[in-house]
Amino acid sequence: MTTPLPPPGASTPEDRMVISRRFIQHAREELGRDNRLQASEKTWGAMAQALKAIAQVRGWRHRGHDNVVNVGRHIGKEFNYPDIIVATYDAESLHRNFYENNDRFEVIENTINLIEDILPELEALRFAPPRPYTIAHRDDRDRLRQLTGDPESPSRRHISGGVFAALSA
Repeated sequence: MTTPLPPPGASTPEDRMVISRRFIQHAREELGRDNRLQASEKTWGAMAQALKAIAQVRGWRHRGHDNVVNVGRHIGKEFNYPDIIVATYDAESLHRNFYENNDRFEVIENTINLIEDILPELEALRFAPPRPYTIAHRDDRDRLRQLTGDPESPSRRHISGGVFAALSA
């Protein structure tokens, strides 16, 4: 049975998780019909909606592909959970597959399995308080600036994503 969609309009974080669960169900169904391209795109959508839910709770920017990927990268680093980073990139790869048709059935199936396994963890992290995070590289700083919309160095302020230490020059 397919999960019903929330009504149209502004999505809450809870709505996004409902959509995420629905998309992963659809991905599995499409793969069962050997529709690899739709299964690929639904898998990306499932991951993207879950990451957008986390970003929304934290007040981060989450419109656009780059922001969604940055949420996955940051959350994986902040919680020392590399599987989130892997799942983000694997789902993004399936998004590309939707356009390019490069991936075999097994690759898509493995990614669907990974995303199905990681979604409950992402749902739980939605409620987890931010952890202190040390900016170790410029890309960490740039990613946080993009997500928070803060043009100043996050190393000088407390931001909703955690407490940050100064970036070495």
